[in-house]
Amino acid sequence: MRLFWDSNYDFIKLGRPAMALSAVVIALIVVFLVLHGGPNLGIDFTGGIKVDVMTARKITLADMETIRGRLDVEIHSIGAAEREVLVQSKGLGQAQVIADKIVAARAEGSFDSVEEIAAIEGVDLTEKELSAVFTTVEVKEAGAGGVTQLININDATPENIRERVQQIVVNKKVEELTRVLKDIFGYPEDTSGKTDLNVLDTYDALYDGFIMYMDEDDADALAKASVDIRNLAGGAAESRLLESFDELLKKADVSKKSEKALKDHFYVSTFVIRGTENIGPRVSHDLARLAMQAMLVAAVGMLLYIWIRFNFRSGVVAVIAVVHDLIVTLGIITLAGVEIDLTVIAALLTIAGYSINDTIVTYDRIREDEQQARRETYPELLNRAINENLARTLVTGMSSLIALTVLFFLGGEALRDFSLTLIVGIIIGTYSSVYVAAALLKEWHAIAAARKKTVLAEKLERKGKKKPRRRK
Repeated sequence: MRLFWDSNYDFIKLGRPAMALSAVVIALIVVFLVLHGGPNLGIDFTGGIKVDVMTARKITLADMETIRGRLDVEIHSIGAAEREVLVQSKGLGQAQVIADKIVAARAEGSFDSVEEIAAIEGVDLTEKELSAVFTTVEVKEAGAGGVTQLININDATPENIRERVQQIVVNKKVEELTRVLKDIFGYPEDTSGKTDLNVLDTYDALYDGFIMYMDEDDADALAKASVDIRNLAGGAAESRLLESFDELLKKADVSKKSEKALKDHFYVSTFVIRGTENIGPRVSHDLARLAMQAMLVAAVGMLLYIWIRFNFRSGVVAVIAVVHDLIVTLGIITLAGVEIDLTVIAALLTIAGYSINDTIVTYDRIREDEQQARRETYPELLNRAINENLARTLVTGMSSLIALTVLFFLGGEALRDFSLTLIVGIIIGTYSSVYVAAALLKEWHAIAAARKKTVLAEKLERKGKKKPRRRK
């Protein structure tokens, strides 16, 4: 980077072309976003369901394409072992529509039975599904330690109805996913009354299950072998599933009686649904609102800080440069197919901080150069400040980009969108600090100087027109 220590590049000369380029790019991005219905919002902002699935064998690309094709969902591989996926289904609008129809029908009169609810036009739920969460009679409170699952639909609030309908819709989606997974990976046929070994995730749970059907030594051997094979001691992120009884029995030396008890009372599943996360419309709207508030608070905070430390003009220009960075970055990552979720919002806020920091360093240099009282025009002053900071800007940017590039390729699927957003943002932020912010300062300074000159000329003109007083 010694090439840039004593640089004297004329960046200001390219200021207006750079601003014109940025304006065109932003206009194209806005048009693109409008035509495509906005950015590609993730499930955090649209609402929906996330299902974490672990499989006994490796998941192939063909498996993932089959799931996508049959269920119209998004699916992402998790971890390097290729045995875990996150299945996402955006939007739970169907639940909202059904809930609205039920509330509208109830307004005309109370329901006498759950069958009446199922008969409402547009309510695509069976009486059995509705009966799992709704009743039309008074619900008695559960006893000590009990939990009441049913609610009286005639007394329930619209919000409670929506939440219960959403619960039914989510359960249906999970059941559909389960059927597809069974078709792809197969599943043991005789599981009635048996326990799935792959859902027992601790030594204690395994031992307590085995000890009911065999002696202590064999129960201990099987539990320890299961923990070792599945790497349960390494945590959930490092664990895997058993593939067969043979895999377990090769490692645990147990009696024939215990081996028979193992196969009679347990089974080995081909996949396990490890968790389900349901994000409703209300939660997603709250997250969107909080994300916007975070952006606005950050912008106002930056404006106030730079106004106090430098001047109002510098604060406004810095905020404009940051907004420029965020819009261009948002457009590029949307074109790249990145989903806007909370992780990407965190990356965008990080970009805002990175960009404003680079701009503040340049402002500091400008103020120092102004205090030296050199005979320079304002554009020359800006140009010298940028050249003096150029080496630092490039070293900082390149160091960050190297680390983020490694994170992008080696950090896995979960960090890919985050790192890509930061890579794009740092490149755009460096560009705006060198060209956009300085060019805006130059133009603002020129307009202010011209206005000041005009006001001074008008004062002199008025003074010249005043007639001198006559002496008596």
